[in-house]
Amino acid sequence: MLFCISRTLRPWLLRNRVSRVRILLTTICVCYGAWGGVALAQTSKPTLVEAKQLDQDARLRKLSGDDANAVREAAEAVGNAPPKGREELVAATEAVKAALGSTKDAKAERALRLALGKLAAAGVEDAADWALDTVEWGFESMSVTHRPTTPPEVFEAHVRALEMVPGAAKELMIGNLDVAINFPGVEPLERQRLAEFVTQTAEGMRTKELAVFLDTLLTGEDDLLVELEPSMRARMIACYKNVKTQEPTTADAVVKWLDKHRDWSSDVGLAALETISVGGTTNKDAAGKLAERLLTKLENAEEIGRRLVAGKIDRSVLPQFKKAVERFSRTGSSAELRRIAKELGVED
Repeated sequence: MLFCISRTLRPWLLRNRVSRVRILLTTICVCYGAWGGVALAQTSKPTLVEAKQLDQDARLRKLSGDDANAVREAAEAVGNAPPKGREELVAATEAVKAALGSTKDAKAERALRLALGKLAAAGVEDAADWALDTVEWGFESMSVTHRPTTPPEVFEAHVRALEMVPGAAKELMIGNLDVAINFPGVEPLERQRLAEFVTQTAEGMRTKELAVFLDTLLTGEDDLLVELEPSMRARMIACYKNVKTQEPTTADAVVKWLDKHRDWSSDVGLAALETISVGGTTNKDAAGKLAERLLTKLENAEEIGRRLVAGKIDRSVLPQFKKAVERFSRTGSSAELRRIAKELGVED
């Protein structure tokens, strides 16, 4: 920089006979002052911690605004990088709750519900009770506001958030079913609404948390599943097939429940057969014995055949199905059963 300045000033220096040393010193002082200002500006910049706090404050301010896109972006940013400190985590959580209470935009609500789950998950290790309370707040807010018109992406976010805190789904869903079934003074329509809400939530789950909830529902001392209407029992049992984990799971709880409750309906038995044959169980004879019992009815044989064709029931029960086809062919079969049997290659 000094070299460039001296070349530019040289003609002027010669004409005006000014001391080169004096100009050089002046130039150095000017340059040093500029560099010193840069250094001072650099040292006055906020620290990394202060910068993060500024970013956090800016996001929380956006959450309280009226711009739905800004709220969504802020919620995504908070969820993707939850604060580390306890106070900051609580502050962000309260801001997300406040935004959830006022937003009417589906995309913003989806982002907020996911952010709430991620914030709760971030606090599990240091404050497990607080994390559960946070997930419960989101769960109950969805329970209160859920309607047939609820956007699918919003409900899906509610489900994903629930799965983020270990044990939360079991605790909250069992609790809601207990209210729906056992609490006095609850209106019949409200009982039905709560049970339906829990069932729909289970149907949307995919993680190990679903298996934990279902095992508790089927084997718990309260025996809540038997109190649900048959169609809802069948839907709950069918949810086992949705569990996607690296660790193997079984439908042993379904087998135990069926053994305990022998008067189950056909739709419950069919859902159980589908679940057991596909999901597996430590009782190797369970699927075959269940199939034999169901196949005593023609309509069940037709339905099992349709599910075999569709791949919803494992072909391990094909021998039982073939025997049923042979039996019905002697006692009064149906065109539908013969068609299915032919498609499966087991026609008489």
